[in-house]
Amino acid sequence: MRILVVVASQTGRTKRMAEAFAEGAREREALVEIVASADAGEDQVLGADALVLGSGVHMGGMESSMRVFFERMAPLWMQGRLVGKVGAAFASAGLGGRGGAELTLISLLANLAEHGMLLVPMHGRLDRYASGGCHWGPVAWTGARAEGVGPSDDHLAAARDHGRWVAECTGRWLAGA
Repeated sequence: MRILVVVASQTGRTKRMAEAFAEGAREREALVEIVASADAGEDQVLGADALVLGSGVHMGGMESSMRVFFERMAPLWMQGRLVGKVGAAFASAGLGGRGGAELTLISLLANLAEHGMLLVPMHGRLDRYASGGCHWGPVAWTGARAEGVGPSDDHLAAARDHGRWVAECTGRWLAGA
């Protein structure tokens, strides 16, 4: 199975979450590609069985480059080309931005739902659910104003857990389960 992780990361924190997510997914034999939201193209999206989005939180929402990514993918929405693919999301926020992180995750997932994708949330039985995420997906709450505090070990472990879970769900979906 192929999983494409599209990430908007100005400080590198969200990219670290993407790398941890990919590690977990690879443990379930997924082929994972990580690409910046500014560079992601239609062919990459269409070639994936699952599309996972990661964004830093800016002013309570997703990074602008992720919004531009969605605009570029509008032709795929018009054609219904992503219907039935698996989707998931994760985020990172500074200054304890839990509210902004949740809004960002909801916005990312809402865009995937617009495409008719099957959403995989982060369920409460994952080991790091309470310390590294919420029901929408993994979240890294980091230091404010890019002061160098990166995702904690728990945040990265939550991203790995969710990577495994998304890969498991994608595999089940592809197998017809």
